[in-house]
Amino acid sequence: MTVQIRIDGKRILAIVPYRGGRGSIQAKQVPGVKAKWDKEKFVGWTYPLSLNSCYALRRVFGEELEISDGLAKWARAEIIKNNTLEDFREEAIASQTFDQLAEEAPQLYLAMASREYQLAGTAFLVAGGQTILGDEPGLGKTLQALGAIIQNDAKTILVVCPRTATRTVWERETGRWTPSIATFVAQGTHAQREAVMSRFSDHSVLIPGTRKMLIVNTEMIRAKKREVCPEGLDPKWCDDRPFEARGDHRHHYEVEPEWPFLSEQAWDAIILDESHNALASTANVQSKRITLARRGAVRIRKRLRKGGLAVAVSGTPFRSDLSKSWGTLNWLRPDVFKGYWSFAEHHFGVTYNGIAKVVGRIEDGRQIVEPLDQEEFDRALRPYYLARRKSDVVPDLPPIIYAGTPPEGFPDGPCYVRLDMESKQAKAYRQMEANSEADLNGGRVLANGVLAEITRLRQFASSYARIAGPGHVIPDTPSNKIDWISDFMYEREGGDGKVVIASSFTQLVEMTAAMLRKDKWEVLTLTGATSDKNRAILQRRFNDQDDPLRVVAINTKAGGEAITLDAADDMIVIDMPWTSDEFKQLENRIHRVSRIHQVTVYRLISNDTIEEWIADMSEEQRAILEAASPRKLSEMIREARR
Repeated sequence: MTVQIRIDGKRILAIVPYRGGRGSIQAKQVPGVKAKWDKEKFVGWTYPLSLNSCYALRRVFGEELEISDGLAKWARAEIIKNNTLEDFREEAIASQTFDQLAEEAPQLYLAMASREYQLAGTAFLVAGGQTILGDEPGLGKTLQALGAIIQNDAKTILVVCPRTATRTVWERETGRWTPSIATFVAQGTHAQREAVMSRFSDHSVLIPGTRKMLIVNTEMIRAKKREVCPEGLDPKWCDDRPFEARGDHRHHYEVEPEWPFLSEQAWDAIILDESHNALASTANVQSKRITLARRGAVRIRKRLRKGGLAVAVSGTPFRSDLSKSWGTLNWLRPDVFKGYWSFAEHHFGVTYNGIAKVVGRIEDGRQIVEPLDQEEFDRALRPYYLARRKSDVVPDLPPIIYAGTPPEGFPDGPCYVRLDMESKQAKAYRQMEANSEADLNGGRVLANGVLAEITRLRQFASSYARIAGPGHVIPDTPSNKIDWISDFMYEREGGDGKVVIASSFTQLVEMTAAMLRKDKWEVLTLTGATSDKNRAILQRRFNDQDDPLRVVAINTKAGGEAITLDAADDMIVIDMPWTSDEFKQLENRIHRVSRIHQVTVYRLISNDTIEEWIADMSEEQRAILEAASPRKLSEMIREARR
């Protein structure tokens, strides 16, 4: 008996003998299986057109496979392509590969040639077509994407990025390295954005054949789903009517993008920067859990021209959860990575916990999500995923030094600067820890719920606080950490080093800056309230070695992406972020290949507080991710509370 397989449109069709039902069981063991019918006649089983499907079919059916000439020819070409991608991954490249880039953007080409891994990255993006660029922050992902745009000869380019990166990163870097690309930044009022998109549309008419880039923030790609009644009635009112009055009709759904132009325009290249914000997901377009940004991103992806580039750019593309890799892979190749649950079941396994099915397995009440077959999972990702670490590709960049001491009895453990709380600060902390409330200057603060309590404990571990109005609690002295920072800066008063200070709490950022200003330091702050103009000024002044500005204080969220502060010699982290991804993004603001120098990170934690657990959790999360065995943060929190 033979199993015939051939290309059927964009899928593989397998004709599997029935064998008393055993053939169907075998056919369903291959991921992405679908039954194909011709009217009422069963034809066979179809699978995504990918080498992984071919490998899986060979594993299930062995020598019984009979492969058509067309599929064999396609597979040979795909193997050659994958081998080429592996060459680029290993930086085995030839200079003639970049003729278009060298001619049109010679400065960019020369800059990237000094870091050969960047040219290899550009080559990978062009050869792969639909890829994830997951290099560590600071390795020049923007330059590699720009190089790919030129080398691919893309004329219409859409860049979707955080609002803070529209001008300070993409407009600035495009103008600097690839001036042949006309940039259009859609910001401001609704009318102003409409005007920018109108000028973008007119540009090719006025100047035919030129490259043009529309830069929008991530919020602009959002799309809502609206229920529509075929009778034109209000769907809610229609559903409430008796069945006799409602009749036999079905509602349908229409997607309403906030900016229809983005999904109506055909694109030669789509770059989704900090892609984890929109794509790291397990929700398909039919799911009620899908975010508006992801729904819009999927709609835009459909407008990519054949042979065009779709690049997801992020140093942390999966948000510490490998099962969420499906969201990005599905966006890149919806023909290969279709349903989430079939992807999850094949690579991670699916368990029923008594209420619903969950990804991974349950051990001792904990959900563990890790690949069932690491080699197969890596093979599935490799044609679409390029991720390199600084230590691998830039050996001349010194690693970050983490100041402080390791845990007692664990000399090889992570180093932190460990501080005792001030007595007033400690009293408020212990009250909150014991009773979910604390007495402060100005009144009493309550914590309603576990997350509120954790937040208050984190705040008290950094400083005392006071009541500034109904429900309004702000940091106040004493603060063990601000005192330490003041001493740290005093010791460096006669030097010329620059320092970045970071906290998850904006009010603590402002309080730290105010205290340092009292000590006669000039300090600029970067928070969610900072305008794009002032953000650009802060970055320019801080990175100018001749500028007297030596200290900036930033909010972890606002300053964790889309900004370079590589003039810094030191970073002080007042309170550790929740996840290792956030911390990785944060520390890489100062540790970048754009400036080869030694940097030191001081991570402050208060002894015998929740900060010790948060610090340990982040390290565990990072270790698990590197071993390709991440667990969901919520499960870690539940485990720690037991």
